[in-house]
Amino acid sequence: MPNVKILLNEKIDKLGEVGEIVSVKPGYARNFLLPQRLATLPSVGEIKRLQKKRELLEKQYQEEKIKAEEIVKKLNEIGQLIIYANAGEAGKLFGRVTAKEITEKVNEEVGIKIERKQVQLKKPISEIGEYQIKLKLHSEVVTEVKIVIKNHE
Repeated sequence: MPNVKILLNEKIDKLGEVGEIVSVKPGYARNFLLPQRLATLPSVGEIKRLQKKRELLEKQYQEEKIKAEEIVKKLNEIGQLIIYANAGEAGKLFGRVTAKEITEKVNEEVGIKIERKQVQLKKPISEIGEYQIKLKLHSEVVTEVKIVIKNHE
């Protein structure tokens, strides 16, 4: 059976962006994309509607990018963030510093909310010291922030 052409309502990884007309297998369209309202059959009205939606999404995307760049500027001005934690004599922490604590500290210092999932921490920090932590603030804006863990005295 030949492929069918559909119009995407949502961005679908490895398939396409909002408003694109793509060719897919009939079963994939009939059993998944159309019932989930992820796609529609292309018509002049649908194409116009999705073009407007795409323009709004592009505008929103650019606004989010600008906000992310502002956060990067503020973090660069601050230089480093200091987090105090309880530690033993060998420098091992009682507990760990997780992405949640880092998020709270960034929100407190910068004054702009970021989400925990934006902190790219491979594993929780369990020792006193300095760490470079990646923050993915936007799909195009990734920065590193220096976190200093000190003993809470």
